[in-house]
Amino acid sequence: MPRLLLILTLLIAPFTQSLAADNGLSGTLLVVNRNGGSVSLIDLATQTEVSRLNIDGPIPHELTASPNGRWAVTSEYGTGNNPGQRLVVIDVANAEIVRHIDLGANSRPHSIVFMNNNRHVVTTMELREEIALVDIIDGEIVRTFPTGGEDSHMVRLSPDNDHAFVAARGSGTLSKISLDGSEPTTVIPTGARAEGIAVSPDGDKVWVANQNDSTITIVDADSMEVLGAIGNIATNRAEFLPNGLAVLPGGSGENASARYVTYFDGNTFARAGQLELPGSDAFGTGVRLLAANNALYLADSALNEISIVVPAFVGTRAVIANNPDNVDGMAWSPLRVD
Repeated sequence: MPRLLLILTLLIAPFTQSLAADNGLSGTLLVVNRNGGSVSLIDLATQTEVSRLNIDGPIPHELTASPNGRWAVTSEYGTGNNPGQRLVVIDVANAEIVRHIDLGANSRPHSIVFMNNNRHVVTTMELREEIALVDIIDGEIVRTFPTGGEDSHMVRLSPDNDHAFVAARGSGTLSKISLDGSEPTTVIPTGARAEGIAVSPDGDKVWVANQNDSTITIVDADSMEVLGAIGNIATNRAEFLPNGLAVLPGGSGENASARYVTYFDGNTFARAGQLELPGSDAFGTGVRLLAANNALYLADSALNEISIVVPAFVGTRAVIANNPDNVDGMAWSPLRVD
């Protein structure tokens, strides 16, 4: 049977500093803790939490780090009756919050992603049905763009940073937005509660996870035409590995349990493998993914742990931190905390 069609059995094994060194793991993993509202900074060389920054405001959900690793930004999302309206800028090496950027009332920022210039981020503003282009150094909004969708939750960028793609839960749509304003925004339906979104490394495709339909919609990033769909996988996140494999929390096919992570071939859309996670279906998925530094990081709020798969596709899953504080968004920086 071809290798990509094999169901992988990835064994849990103790994660040692030797394993980290052997695979070149270094830098800092940043993780949002929704309980209490904080960000943990974990040194990967020692697998220890070296700092925890309290987000003095509505609870954060998502997190992003600049390509050079100097900055990280989280968003004050808040709760149903207490929406947030600020971005929080973190100096990674010094493990300190350096500024807050107020996006204004009724903004509720959620998903954030850095541009290649290490200075600007794009963030969703759910309650306004907009995204904002923000200068994190000057602390100012450069420009806002309507998304054309309802409850615009997650944003990702094309590799050249020319376009933003936004998944909107309320309308079940995907939007393509020109960040220089030179093209009209395109909005297409994908499925009920469109949420998770990932852009392929070559920029050709956008994958959208439609949680309430238990489907994945694959879209041509240029034409915005639907290229295909994957059924029977209920998930709200998606990620791409540098080798072009798509990875999603949740099972598919005969192994449709929520306690899986499933890999797909990014070109053929065929299932390439599955990683079984501990726990029963009653635990739910509760997993956030981050592909970085030749590894796949899993923040599992059901198991109260952060684990890592090294290498990202064929490697061993191992726990690197126990954290009962409802772990959520993650980001990686090549820098260590001074």
